[in-house]
Amino acid sequence: MKKRLCCALLALLMAAPLCACGGAGRRGETAASPAEEAPAAAETVTAIDEPAFPLLSAPFSESESEAMVNHNAARFALLVDNFYYTRGYYADGGCALVRYEVIDESLHHRTVLVDDCGADYLTETGGRLYYLNSAHTVESVSTGGGDVREELALRCRSLQLYDGALLALAEDGTLLSLRGGETETLLGGCSWAFASSAGVFYTALSDGRVHLYRPEARTDVTLTAVAAETPTVIGQTLYYLAREGDGGHLCALDLIDGTSRRMASAVSRAPDFIRLGSGWGVRLFGLVGETQQRTAACEALFDEPLVSTTAEPGRLFVCRGLDGDLRTDEILYLDGTPLGTALILPDGRSYPLYAEDNPRN
Repeated sequence: MKKRLCCALLALLMAAPLCACGGAGRRGETAASPAEEAPAAAETVTAIDEPAFPLLSAPFSESESEAMVNHNAARFALLVDNFYYTRGYYADGGCALVRYEVIDESLHHRTVLVDDCGADYLTETGGRLYYLNSAHTVESVSTGGGDVREELALRCRSLQLYDGALLALAEDGTLLSLRGGETETLLGGCSWAFASSAGVFYTALSDGRVHLYRPEARTDVTLTAVAAETPTVIGQTLYYLAREGDGGHLCALDLIDGTSRRMASAVSRAPDFIRLGSGWGVRLFGLVGETQQRTAACEALFDEPLVSTTAEPGRLFVCRGLDGDLRTDEILYLDGTPLGTALILPDGRSYPLYAEDNPRN
């Protein structure tokens, strides 16, 4: 299904770039961006404001939900064979893309692959690591180190590997496909985008609402009535954060039966989805003045009162990479300043890698 969808997406959209994603490119520019071209192509797409359920033929698999969580986490850590690639913070505030060898569930032989590099949206294919560097352009490096290449000079919002192609969302909202040295325009006017077996989920630059573009049906379905942050599909449920006067409220839409829910308690940060026990959980951080995160199973999110546990006071833990039962957390001060990272094993053991213990030389 993934291969069929991607082929349909590329075949339909490479031939005629769309402007159906809800907006123009950068403001203030006189030249048309790719997102603003070929208005006639948009007429062949049916816009649907009132979705008809079910919108999914089957719930997302564990691996596809994990891929969407990693995408929203702008992952900077992943495990390939017996090598662990991650961001390493320096004591002077800098960072690098580093590699560790995993031996007996411990990390050994650290190698710096690319210095002064954030390596967000890290992915691997064909023996190379692809990522957004500190300048937010697409770059790659050999998994063994060396041969650093610039793949796309445009500043980008995100990067995704889907069915052998790299999908880069340019800063102006244009979703591009990079394959075999060729760059093709797929969609325009997107502030966020994620390709999946169900189609392309995206948020529109014009109003921030979540859409689902289905290339096989040539339909564009609006999923939310309001602007949404970090849309995430876990199983058959779309979770997103909606901003209101008192803060953000976590909402959920069942993509099969259409049921919608909203958490009464407000939070200050976007939800952080992680595996919790045998299922999925979410970490939430409250309004100004709170010093602890709350963690709850997804099925308990809308219970009143919220069933939760608390994390370490004065620290913020944000998932920056899932590999099955392995998780990489970024450890932050409450103001967002990074302290370091931690590799979390399935049994709960943690291997923290603090910046203060990592001088540049």
